[in-house]
Formats: sequence, structure tokens, C-alpha cells
Amino acid sequence: MHKSVRRTAILAAGAALAASGTIGVAAASPGNQARAARTLAYYAFDINNGTSDPGFIPVAGTKPGSFSQGDELIINDQVTVTRKRGSGYPIVGFDSGECTLTRLPEKYAEQTLGNCVVTVTWKNGSLTVQGVVRFKKQEPQPAALAVTGGTGRYDGAAGVVDVAFTKNYKILTFKLK
Repeated sequence: MHKSVRRTAILAAGAALAASGTIGVAAASPGNQARAARTLAYYAFDINNGTSDPGFIPVAGTKPGSFSQGDELIINDQVTVTRKRGSGYPIVGFDSGECTLTRLPEKYAEQTLGNCVVTVTWKNGSLTVQGVVRFKKQEPQPAALAVTGGTGRYDGAAGVVDVAFTKNYKILTFKLK
């Protein structure tokens, strides 16, 4: 499997991770329904990116190494802070999810699209994100995914996570409402 396929899946998952346990979402009180807006940034590192990549599941009977409609990309990342502390970047959570390839280049579709659903989990709760990631030559392109909900500290969360892909990790920027 191509590393780019795995990297794409990981990046999509990373977008879902961005709101870690250090993020504070203000709880709405009965008299005040407004929530404080928060912008948070994290890195997401694929922990399954090895020689035999378990993150790419091709549709049966398709050509190995190329995308096919229905292929799945499994997301499995460690989420870290973006600033080095001591000798490394502390792990603050993880993400888990999948992207299903729904559209491939053809007569009326010029690029590959993957529908992604990812949950990022921290010690105090989780956030779920969902949306479409575009691929160019099997490489994920920057994406904006919707924050569709949360648990624990993030109960009732909404917003957007912007995901940028680098060679070694994803950059997740959550904008929570």
C-alpha cells in the first residue's frame, strides 16, 4: 500500500482530533445559551504507518495500489501538543475513524473524494468530526470538517476543524463555538 494513501487517511482523522482534553468549552448556563469560542491546535501522528499498513482496506477484486470507489482508509493517530516540551511533544489524546472513497475521477468527477467520520478522545471527553477530504494524485488536500458533537467536557460542541497535511503528521486547528 502506498504511504500516501495511509497518510491521507491519517490526516482526515487528525482533523477530527484537534480538540484535546486541554480545550475548554464553556458550558451554557440556563440563563446564558452562548458558548465561548475557542481555537485550538494539535498535531496528529499516524501510529499504524509501517511496512504493512493496516489502514488501507481495498474493495475486493480491485487493482492493488490504486484507489477504487468503496475503499476504506482507517484513521488511527496519536494527538499531541504543537510545541515541544522537554525532549518531545506530549501525547494528549488519540483519534479513531474511517474515510470511505465515494468518488473517483471520471467523466463528471475530476478528483477523488472521501467521506470521513473521526472521533478524537481525551481524558475528559471526545469530539466527533465529519466531512469530505479531497485527494489529488492519492494525496489528501487541506480540508475543513464539521465538529458534529462531543461527550464529557465537549458535550454539545460544534464548530469546524481545519486539517493540513504534512509529510509526517497532520495539523489540526479546531474552531469551537
